[in-house]
Amino acid sequence: MAVTTVIRLTHNKALAALGNAAPIFRATDACHSRDVCLALAALFERLAAGLEQGVLDIKPGGTAAVAAWGTLTIASGSGAVGGTIAGSAKTVTWATSDTASAAALKAAINADATLNKLVVATSALGVVTITALAPGLIGNQLTLVASGTGVTAGHLASGKMTGGTGDDVASVSLSRG
Repeated sequence: MAVTTVIRLTHNKALAALGNAAPIFRATDACHSRDVCLALAALFERLAAGLEQGVLDIKPGGTAAVAAWGTLTIASGSGAVGGTIAGSAKTVTWATSDTASAAALKAAINADATLNKLVVATSALGVVTITALAPGLIGNQLTLVASGTGVTAGHLASGKMTGGTGDDVASVSLSRG
């Protein structure tokens, strides 16, 4: 019986900067399985030694997980705009436009010492997309409530972010500070 182990590596380097590990990520080189395995082993060794930075997620017997997400949309906002994410309220004062206010809210969420351990925020055109850091079903438990004039919360199920699928994955961080 075959067993699946899902391994996900999150890093911030361009493929060329990964040196000998770059072939791992090119589909055309995937047919050289021995070379790919050797490159992976070298990359994992550098991660374990702290020579590379990244987050390695390993889930034996798992399926690839997708993180849950939700949105806060600012349309004709005014005053304090934002929301409550997993019980932590975060608002900003409406700026010169909905887009600028969404960008300020995104920055405030990502800078919050509590929230940035649970979620990451992005923004575009007045919409703040909030994505759970932990992939899998567990992110579907994060609540999201809009607050302020002109703010609505979306992509929810019973007031919680949705879209998280697959097995929950526990992260093992390998990095050099």
